Amino acid sequence: MSYLKTPATLLSSHWLPLWKLVILICLLDIYVCLEVIVIYEKSNIFSPNFLLGLSEELNTLFEWHDCEYPETLNCFNSYENSILILDLTDRIETQIFVLKLCEERKIPHLVFENKLNYTDQLTFSISPSPSDQISAFISVLRYFGWTQGLVINDKFASPLKENLKNYSENFNFLKIESGANIDELVNRVITPLGTNLYYIFLSTSKSYKIQKALISTKLLSSGNGVVLDQKSGYECIIDGALIITVKGQEFNTSDEDYMKALIESVFSDILKSVKNESSLEILSQLKFLLKKHHINRDFSLINIQGGERVIVGEIFNEKLSIFRNITFPGNSDEIPRSEKKILRLSIEAGSSNPTGPGIFIGLVGGYGSYAAQDIINESGSGLLTNFQIELFNFDCGATIYNATFANACYLKDKENFGWGHISAWGSVMTVGSMVSFKELNLTFPIVSASNGDAGLSSKANYPMYMRVQLSNYYAFSLLPIFIRALGWHQASVLYQNDSWGLSAYDYLTRGANNQHIQLINSEGCRAIPPNLDRDGVKNYSHLLQDIIDSQARFFIPLVQFPAIYYIFEEFYDLGLRKGDLVISAPLADIVPLIGYDNAYTYKLYETGVPMVTIYGQSWVGPLGAKASSQIAKVYDNQKNSYSCFYFDSVFLIAYALDFMINRGLDYTNSTKLQETMRNQQFYGCTGEVMIEKGSNDRILQTLEIFANKLDENGNLTTYIVGQFKPQSTQIIKIQESLVYADGSTAKPTDLRNTDYKCPFATKLVRTFAKGRALIFGICFVLTLISLCITIYIWKRWWKISVAPLTVKEEISMQDFIIGATIVVEFFQFCSMGPDFSPINYTLADISNTFSLSVDKALNQRNGIFWIVVNAVFGSIGLWVILCLVVLLRLDEKFPTNFIFRNLDAFADYFMPILGDLCFIPFISVCLDIFICDQSIGNNFTDSFLAQDCYYFCWKDEHLAYAICSVLALIAYEPLAVFCRPLWQELQPLLHVKATPLFLMVKTMAQIALIAMNKTVKRAQSTLHGGLFIAVMIFYIIFLFKFKSYNYSRFSLWQTLVSIAVVWLAFLSILAQWTGGNPIIMTSILILGLVIIALIGLYIQHKKYPSLLFRKKGQDESNLFKFAFTFGKTSKLALSKIVPSGTSMSSPRKIEDPSP
Repeated sequence: MSYLKTPATLLSSHWLPLWKLVILICLLDIYVCLEVIVIYEKSNIFSPNFLLGLSEELNTLFEWHDCEYPETLNCFNSYENSILILDLTDRIETQIFVLKLCEERKIPHLVFENKLNYTDQLTFSISPSPSDQISAFISVLRYFGWTQGLVINDKFASPLKENLKNYSENFNFLKIESGANIDELVNRVITPLGTNLYYIFLSTSKSYKIQKALISTKLLSSGNGVVLDQKSGYECIIDGALIITVKGQEFNTSDEDYMKALIESVFSDILKSVKNESSLEILSQLKFLLKKHHINRDFSLINIQGGERVIVGEIFNEKLSIFRNITFPGNSDEIPRSEKKILRLSIEAGSSNPTGPGIFIGLVGGYGSYAAQDIINESGSGLLTNFQIELFNFDCGATIYNATFANACYLKDKENFGWGHISAWGSVMTVGSMVSFKELNLTFPIVSASNGDAGLSSKANYPMYMRVQLSNYYAFSLLPIFIRALGWHQASVLYQNDSWGLSAYDYLTRGANNQHIQLINSEGCRAIPPNLDRDGVKNYSHLLQDIIDSQARFFIPLVQFPAIYYIFEEFYDLGLRKGDLVISAPLADIVPLIGYDNAYTYKLYETGVPMVTIYGQSWVGPLGAKASSQIAKVYDNQKNSYSCFYFDSVFLIAYALDFMINRGLDYTNSTKLQETMRNQQFYGCTGEVMIEKGSNDRILQTLEIFANKLDENGNLTTYIVGQFKPQSTQIIKIQESLVYADGSTAKPTDLRNTDYKCPFATKLVRTFAKGRALIFGICFVLTLISLCITIYIWKRWWKISVAPLTVKEEISMQDFIIGATIVVEFFQFCSMGPDFSPINYTLADISNTFSLSVDKALNQRNGIFWIVVNAVFGSIGLWVILCLVVLLRLDEKFPTNFIFRNLDAFADYFMPILGDLCFIPFISVCLDIFICDQSIGNNFTDSFLAQDCYYFCWKDEHLAYAICSVLALIAYEPLAVFCRPLWQELQPLLHVKATPLFLMVKTMAQIALIAMNKTVKRAQSTLHGGLFIAVMIFYIIFLFKFKSYNYSRFSLWQTLVSIAVVWLAFLSILAQWTGGNPIIMTSILILGLVIIALIGLYIQHKKYPSLLFRKKGQDESNLFKFAFTFGKTSKLALSKIVPSGTSMSSPRKIEDPSP
C-alpha cells in the first residue's frame, strides 16, 4: 500500500532532516529558493550587501538572510529551513561560536578564511588556507634561492615561523600589532637589521603603511626584494614587488572583489548541480561541491612593473614556474641574493691526454666552474648560506681515455673527490672515467658540461650521470633547417667512425631527409677513423678530395678536435681557398684556437672561414652576466661557450645540496643527491636548467647559431647569426646575415662550380660589384622605359572601355585561352617571388617551368641555356612577323598568298600565347644575358655569365648575344603591350575580354617583378620578399578597384589568384625565417589555397551567374548508323548530326566580322 505524504506529514513524521527536506522541495519546484544565513560583524571590512551584486540567477535560487553577530542564535531559530551558513567573520572566537551552531544543526559551515585551519567535516574555506599560502610563499623563496630576510606579519605567525624554520633558520620576524607606529618600527627595528628582502603578510591598511615607510626611508633600491601575500598586495605601491595571489584572482584589488568572485564561483557550481542532477544526488554532493573550493593550491605570481600588475609566473604543486621577465625594486633585473663549512666538488678541466696533443678547450671552459664557485661563496649568493664550495681539478685526460693512466691519476688524489663531479670535455673520456669510477668503487653524481653523445642520454645505462648540455640529436637535427634557411639544397659530410660520430651522422641524415637536403659526396667516402693526428688525416686525403669533387660549398665535419683542424689544413694543401667552403662544425667554440699550432693558422684561416655551429645559448640572465663579469675580473676573460655550461654544472650540484641541507636531508647519500639534482630547476648562465624526467638530458633550451669571421685586422672573431627555439612556433630566427669569406653578406651558390670544371680556379672567383650594379641599372632603365611606353600606348590608343558580358554565350577556344592565361600567370608570378621550394618542390618546379626559369626548372649547363636563349630569340622573331601580318593586314592585301593567309590564321591562336603567356619568360631569359655579377678580375671582361662560366662577359659571343637581347627587348616589349588588347578586338568568337587598363597595369607589374627577381633577389632575398609582396598588394588593390575583365567571374578569379600568390610568398618568407617543417608548411599552403578557392566559389555562386556555356555534343552513334546503312538513315537521325539547312558537302560559312 502506498500513499503520498504532504510536506506537513513529512515534517511531523521526521522522515528527513529539515534542511534536507527544504532542498528536496526546492529541487522538485515546490519551493523556489534555497535559504542561506550570512553571518557578519560590524567590524568586518565588508558587509553582506555585496551579495546583491551576484548574478540574477544566483539571487533567484538563493535567499540570503543577514545575521549580525552576536544575534546569530536568534537567526538560527528564525530561519530553521536554512541549508548553509556563510560565515563572513574574521575573528577566531566568532568562527568557533558559529561552528558549534552548525554542528547542532549538522549543516555546512562555509567560511571566507579558516582561521584555525579546521579539519572537521562541516567547515569549508573558500579561500586558501594559511598552510597553502605559506607553501606558495616558500615555493617563491626556493625558486629565487632566498634563505633569509625579514617577515613582517600580523597573521598566522606561528605556522609561518614553523614552516620557514624547516626551510631556513635565517629569517627574522616582526609582528605588527594594532595601533603600532609604523614609521618608528621601520626606523628603529627594520633599518638596523640591514636586510634586503622583505616578506609582508599584513592587512591591506597596514601593508600600505609599511610599504610607504620602506619607500620613504629609501630602504628599497636595486638589490632589494619584496614579496606580499594577496591582502597585503591589494594596494601595492612598490615597483618591482612580487605578489602571491590565488590563481584567477590576480587583478582583484579589494577583499570585497575577492570575496565576491570566490562566492560566485562556489554557488554557481551548486546552481549547475541543481540544474543537472536529481535531488538525492544534490544532497549527497553538497559537501563535495563545497570541498572542491575548500583548498585552492594554485597561485599566481604578480610583479608590479611600471605601476601595473603583470603575471610573471604560477605556483602549481608547490613549484614555481616563471614565464616572463621580472623587474625587481630599483628597476633591476638581477635577482636579489641573500657563509661556512667546505663542500668539495671535483672537476676534470685539464688539458692533458695520455697520448697526442693537449686539449685546452675544457681547460678554458672550466674557468666557468671556478667563477660559479666564487659567486656561490660570495656573501648574499643565497646558496649554501653556512657552507663554502671548493673545487678540485683532476687532469687525467681530456679527450683520450687510457684506463691505466686514468686509474692511477684518480687514485693519487682519491680523497679529493667531492659530493659531485663535473666530467671531462670529451665524450670518450667521460664514458671511460665512469668505468674507472666503478672499478675504484667511487660513487657520486656526475654532471657534464660538454658531452653531446646521444648514448649518454640513457639513465638506465648511466644512472649517476646527467648533463646540462643538449644531446647531439638537437643540434645535428636542426642544422639542415639552417641550411634550408640559407636557401641551399646540397652539402657534403664527413664523420668520425665511433659512437659519437655515428649518432651525429644518423641525426644529421634524418634532418637532411626531412628538409630535402642532399648530401652529395660519395656515401662510401664519409667515414674517417677517430683521433687522427696530422699525418693520419693525410692518409685519408682521398675522402677530402671526394668532397672537393662534389662541388658542395657547405661542408659538415662531424669530427672532434684536433682532427677537425687537420682536415682544414689538408683542404688547403688540396687547393681550396677562401670562399670555397662554408663549414658547420660540432665545436661550441670556434675561436680562439687555444692550443693550436700557430704555424698552420694561415691554412685554417683560408679554409675554415666562415665556420658555423649550433650550440646552447650562453651568458644569459643575471647569472650569465655575473659569470661573465667574474671570469673577466679573475681569469683574464679567458672563456669560451663551454664556460657557461661548466658554470651551470656547479650550480646544479649546489642547488641540490642547498635543498637537502635546508631540509635536514642526508646529502652525503650520493643516490639521494643525484635524485635531488634531477628535480632542481633554476635559471642559470645558459637559461633555464632542468633535467628531463627519465633521461640524463636537460630540457630543451634555446640554441644559438654562432659563426666566425675575420675582422679588419685579420683576427678571427665570433658573432651570433641567429637562434633556434625548438619549442617555439618560430623554430629559427636569423638575427644577422652570415658574413662570407669575401667579407660580404651576398649568399654564394650551394655548389662552388658548374657541373663541369670552369676554365679558372675557384679561388679566383669573387662577387663583381660593377657587374651587379650594371644589371641593376639595366633593369631600372627597362622598367622606366616600359612604364613610359605602356602609359603612352594606353593613352594614345587603348584608353577605352570594354562592353560587359550580359547575355549567355557559347564558350569558344579563344575564351579557353583567356581562362588558361589566369592559371598560367599564377605559376609565373609565383616564380618571380621568394623561393618557395622549401615548402613544395613540385609546385616550385611547375612555376619555374611556366616562367622559363630554367636555372631552377632544369639543369641548363652544358649548352642547355643557349638552346633556350636561341629558342626565345626565334619565338620573338615569329612574334614580330605575326604582329606585322596583323597590323599591316597583309592577308587582305595579298589574299592569294598562302603564307600570309596561314600566318593570319596562326596568329589567332598563337598571339595570346607569345604576347601574353610568354611575356614573363621571354623578358626573363633576355635579362639573364646581362647577369655577370661574378668575376675573376677587376674588369668587366673578367666577369663571366652566371648561367655559363665559359662565357666571359662583354666580349666575343657574349657581346653579340647582349646586342641581340637588347634588340629582342626593343622589338618584343612595345609590340606585346600594343597587341595584347588588339588581339581581343580581332576575335569575333571571343566573348571574355580583358580591359585595356588592366592589361597595361599587368604589364607594369610584370616588368617590376622580373626586374626585382634579377636584381634584388640575388643580393638580398629577404628584402626581395618584402618588395614582392608590396607590389602584389598594390596590384590586388587595383584589381579590387577596377574590373580586369568584362566578365565578372573572370575578374573575381584574377583577384583571388593574385591573393593566392601573396599567400604563397608570405609562407615562403615565413619558411625561410623559421625553417618550418615542409609537410606542415605545405599543409598550411594547401589549406589557404582551398579557403581562397571556396570563397571564390561561394561568391561566384551568390553574385555572378554563369554567362558561358558549352553546346551539347552531337550524337555520333547516328553518324555511324548513317555510314553503315549506306545513307538510308532516317531524316530524323540525320537532323541530329547536321543542322537544318546545312549541306553535307560544303562547310558552313562564317561571315567576316571585321569592318
